[in-house]
Amino acid sequence: MTELTRRAALYGVAAGGAAALAGCTEAGVPADGNGTDGGDGDGNGADGSDGSDGGDDSDGTDGEDGADSDGTADGVTTAVQQVGSALSGPSWDRTERRGLCALIVEEGDASGLLDDAPEEVRAFVEETDFSASVLCYVESVGPDTCHDEIAFDGVAVEDGTLVADATVLGAESDDVACGEAITYSAALLRVTSDPLPDAARLSVTDGWGETGTVRDSDDIE
Repeated sequence: MTELTRRAALYGVAAGGAAALAGCTEAGVPADGNGTDGGDGDGNGADGSDGSDGGDDSDGTDGEDGADSDGTADGVTTAVQQVGSALSGPSWDRTERRGLCALIVEEGDASGLLDDAPEEVRAFVEETDFSASVLCYVESVGPDTCHDEIAFDGVAVEDGTLVADATVLGAESDDVACGEAITYSAALLRVTSDPLPDAARLSVTDGWGETGTVRDSDDIE
């Protein structure tokens, strides 16, 4: 095995040589955002804390104040974009690892990877200000077609390393009919912080509840 750079990993995947994407992991903030309501100060509710200001984003981000209900550290803001099917192929063995990740620090790093990505995913990357943010691309897997999203929690930057929990989400109810097929899901996590991370270490929990640590510098056999 040869250790590859994050950029080489991304282009290796796009070219079908999936020998190189790196891994990230841990447990879960809902992929569609943290659902935090913003108070408008007009006295709605006895304590004035209720009140919608329409500030929730559909792609799910948040946390300027950090370690609140969304589990995001102080000084770090996040946004999540579900990718859908894994873009790597996938290039890894689910019996050997829980997933993979790649840290994207420039828009060009993702160009090859995103060739087959949905339009909304490409737009999410284009909207990212890489002078202030990085993206972490994450893949994992679940036992049926309902395990098709990844949620994030505990996002922080520690000594230059992005750390987070990433968890594959399944059906919210037993009444939901799910197709019987191993399903590989993927998501992009946007992290805005100062300073920006230059490495990633995630705790990824797959759809069977198995957890493992994945790093953007990991080799893939």
